[in-house]
Amino acid sequence: MSKVVEVQRDGAVAVVSLNRPDKLNAMSPDVFAGLLEAGREVEADDAVRAVVVRGEGRAFSSGLDLATLGGFGEGRQGREGGGARPSAAQVHSGIPGAQRSFNIWATMRKPVVAAVHGYALGAGFQLALACDIRICADDAVLSVFEITYGLVPDLGATQRLPRLVGAGRAKELIWTARKISADEADRWGIVNRVVAVGQLQKEAMELAQDLASRPPLPIRYSKELVDLAGRVPAEEGMLGEATAQAFCLTSNDVREAVAAAFEKRPGTYTGT
Repeated sequence: MSKVVEVQRDGAVAVVSLNRPDKLNAMSPDVFAGLLEAGREVEADDAVRAVVVRGEGRAFSSGLDLATLGGFGEGRQGREGGGARPSAAQVHSGIPGAQRSFNIWATMRKPVVAAVHGYALGAGFQLALACDIRICADDAVLSVFEITYGLVPDLGATQRLPRLVGAGRAKELIWTARKISADEADRWGIVNRVVAVGQLQKEAMELAQDLASRPPLPIRYSKELVDLAGRVPAEEGMLGEATAQAFCLTSNDVREAVAAAFEKRPGTYTGT
């Protein structure tokens, strides 16, 4: 596992930490690779039922490491001196790998909670958007920052942000790179709740532990169904509900859930 992305386990919860605190957890190629590796590890571990994604130090993530853009700046200077910049095709070939390192959290069958504090800018904001639930410390500052460097947000923000805030507000945030506070992000529906900085890790872990204690099959199916909402006709989504419900109703876990409810005890679920 890459040292810039660490995975620790607390019972059935995996805690995935960006670990470049000296760089405010800026996203480098190593971080992208580490996130993808961590996602694959967590997804494959049946003992993990929920995930918390967080950042070490003073920030969740300040966004793309500017050193990653250095080559493009040098290419421009070189072009003025007779050098050549990379072609669009050459640049394009590297983007899907970075996208996969974010998409894996959005598509994995387990609930993913982002614990956001300090800066969540650019790629950092987009990583939070790829998570299912966002708990935000009251010191957080969020921004879709890419236009500042002449870039399009290409790690999912153009797809995920409009579903939360609508097209108009998404365009405003993307086009202006305006920084918003945790309270404004809460009012706009970008985050689920805002808590004091000192309570962030506790709140995120308590939520993840609660989710981890629930039957995993309905969480898995409802995550898929909710993410389809608005992208397929309602009838198709409801057909998906019926199919998912048939699997749940014939599972071992539904019998355990009913027994646990009647016996007033926690359920023990196997995901079968």
